[in-house]
Amino acid sequence: MTAEAFLYICKQTGLTMDDLDMMTLGSCLDYFAEYEEAQNPDKKKKVRRASQADFDAF
Repeated sequence: MTAEAFLYICKQTGLTMDDLDMMTLGSCLDYFAEYEEAQNPDKKKKVRRASQADFDAF
């Protein structure tokens, strides 16, 4: 992620420069994930079990 992309996401999620001064990079990324989940509560993560063909292709 570039610095520009990071600042764009901060702007989109409503984080201010004062907020960023108090947060670490990891806490910002956690905030982004929580914000995205709160905005799309019905969105399910698509997870499937790997088959033997998947392991063979790996």
